[in-house]
Amino acid sequence: MNIVLIGFMGTGKTTIGRKLAARLGYRFVDTDHYIEYEQNCRISDLFENQGEACFRKLETSLLKRLSAVENTVIATGGGILVTPGNMDLIQKIGRSIHLMACVDDIYERIMRNKKRPLVQTDNPLQTIMQLYHKRIDLYADADVTIDTRSMKMWAIVSKIIAELGE
Repeated sequence: MNIVLIGFMGTGKTTIGRKLAARLGYRFVDTDHYIEYEQNCRISDLFENQGEACFRKLETSLLKRLSAVENTVIATGGGILVTPGNMDLIQKIGRSIHLMACVDDIYERIMRNKKRPLVQTDNPLQTIMQLYHKRIDLYADADVTIDTRSMKMWAIVSKIIAELGE
């Protein structure tokens, strides 16, 4: 079985994904890091030099290839679902887990990391709120939604495992 973590940027998909994979003895793939590796450049550089549309095509291509993996936890980029059809691909890959957090927590987490190209704006909080409200409904088709507020990392991992019946 594969587990695909979806959710807005800053909800902990990569961190939780690594811990979950270790606990289950699964492989771990972070789609953003994988694309950076394959393209030999940072996502922020891809956005700047080739545009968001190019990056979104790379995400979809990677999802198609990941349909062949087994026993893998996959952490996706926060905007992966803006591309029509990507949720269908995710559901073919495995069980989808939506990690949810409030905008204030997301803002606090994201502002620690300057690598997020979509929030390099004059008003990052406003940008985050606009993107969050635009994307939140995209995550509704997940098999499981977990609100990560007030939860420790290992508690989130345990809750995912319990929800999946592993």
